[in-house]
Amino acid sequence: MKRRTLLRGLGAAGTLALTGCLSDGPGGQPTDTDEPADTDEPAATPSDDPATTDPAVTPDRDGDTVTEPHPDGTDDPSATPSDSPEDTVSETPDGEPSATPSGVTDSSLEVTDSGCGGQTDDASVGFDGNAGTVTVTGTTWGSDACYTAVLSDVRLDGGTLTVVVGAESDADTDTMCAECLTEIDYEATVALDSALPREVVVVHGHDGEDTRVTSESR
Repeated sequence: MKRRTLLRGLGAAGTLALTGCLSDGPGGQPTDTDEPADTDEPAATPSDDPATTDPAVTPDRDGDTVTEPHPDGTDDPSATPSDSPEDTVSETPDGEPSATPSGVTDSSLEVTDSGCGGQTDDASVGFDGNAGTVTVTGTTWGSDACYTAVLSDVRLDGGTLTVVVGAESDADTDTMCAECLTEIDYEATVALDSALPREVVVVHGHDGEDTRVTSESR
């Protein structure tokens, strides 16, 4: 009987001591409770975000996405190569129109004689259908004995051939020239690659001025 009383007393004392430990805080509430942290987080599920599902898109260290080139060489995975090549326009630079062939294959002039004389302008025209040539025989003049005749221009316009014979000095600066008007005899020959012209016009040039000497037709 005494033993049971003693055990009952010890049990009450232990209960009282435990109650005192839990009631140390004000108002009889416990001052410190350790609640277990909720560490169970739901497992990550695959996202529909193309940044994680597209193999061509990978996140960088800052969290941004970096697009990697696709094996086909296109940056945009949705882009499809065009079936037709890119249209290119070939532009030809504008240039001057090509000169129309004059029809003259060759021309030459030979001085046959010269000497003091007067201001003589004379010319005659000869046609050679077999050789396809036109010959102009004439006389022009220069300001002194150092002048000579030159073939300044030959042009074929339609059916008209124009032959321009000029008078120029061929003396050097230290050459002494006889002070007299000089008559210069010449023969000019023009070869053509087609039919002979219907008309030949002969022009003499003196000091920048042109004089029409003769015009002959065949």
